[in-house]
Amino acid sequence: MKETVVLGVDIGGSHITTALVDMHRRTFLPGSVHREHIDSHAGADEIISRWSYVMKKSMLAGNGVHHIGIAMPGPFDYEEGISLIKGLHKYESLYGLNVKELLSAQLGIDKKDIMIMNDASCFLQGELFNGAVKGEKEVLGLTLGTGFGSSVADKGIAQEGTFWKTPFLDTTAEEYFSTRWFLRRYEELSGEKIKSVKELAGMAQQSSYALDVFQEFGYNLAMFLLEQQPIPSLVVLGGNIAQAFDLFRANLQFHMEGTRFVVSQLGEEAILLGAAGFWELNGK
Repeated sequence: MKETVVLGVDIGGSHITTALVDMHRRTFLPGSVHREHIDSHAGADEIISRWSYVMKKSMLAGNGVHHIGIAMPGPFDYEEGISLIKGLHKYESLYGLNVKELLSAQLGIDKKDIMIMNDASCFLQGELFNGAVKGEKEVLGLTLGTGFGSSVADKGIAQEGTFWKTPFLDTTAEEYFSTRWFLRRYEELSGEKIKSVKELAGMAQQSSYALDVFQEFGYNLAMFLLEQQPIPSLVVLGGNIAQAFDLFRANLQFHMEGTRFVVSQLGEEAILLGAAGFWELNGK
């Protein structure tokens, strides 16, 4: 591709982050990074308008942006640009809509120049390029946050994973390896409500219930990954829950001997770099 700047977009369960990516230096253009909260329970028009507004703010920092790479949670028809998200407590109003076409109309950019990729794949691709697993070829990437994302790198190229919908215990993996499991499990043990995993992590030294929840999470994640074997022997963890890795590391590694776990070095930057970087990987 000839363009040296691509708009990278990270759409999460409750936020959007955008930045112009210098494709040669793999850095963000100064003044182009913007992040805003998004009400994922809002109507489709409001969601698309808010996304477009933030993207335009980043685009103002560049001199003509012609390609956009968007990291989007699944399920999603990424090639066609149609949302298939349903029953996951986010973006229900977009179900069945062509997000590429809606964004194209708002942004004035041809829909063929808007690429939408799985968010976990973008995360892993960014880490492969310049993060915790730089230069590696076979890696499993897991994003642990409002949802449970997965991606497997084959020959250094991240592919979309489907762990989120894989059966585990009495339901699916998404229900065990996302924020809502922590909130629900802590309330079951203590009878008290909390608002975030970050809050729970801050309680771990004083609350045995809080520590128990993290240890149980590590055990559950190990049991799930053992069921998915064979998987790569190198796993990179991202998302807000990964920031509390030290609280569930022991149980996870004890049961996953021979597997090396590393935590994202780039954080949210990995997703933005990976989203933009897919334009190069696809040779467009």
